[in-house]
Amino acid sequence: MNISELETRHLRHRLEIEITWLSRQMQELQGADASVDLSLAQTYREMIFSRRALLGRIPR
Repeated sequence: MNISELETRHLRHRLEIEITWLSRQMQELQGADASVDLSLAQTYREMIFSRRALLGRIPR
């Protein structure tokens, strides 16, 4: 399958936006209260990790 350069750039940009959003959500969660929802924080970490892994596999 051949993906156009425009589609590749769009996907990279979308992943970067999602990583930024997830990072902010995780920061807000940790700064919000002493009783941090650990499972939600772990989910954010895993989502960020998977998006960064995918981003690293997309050609520049």
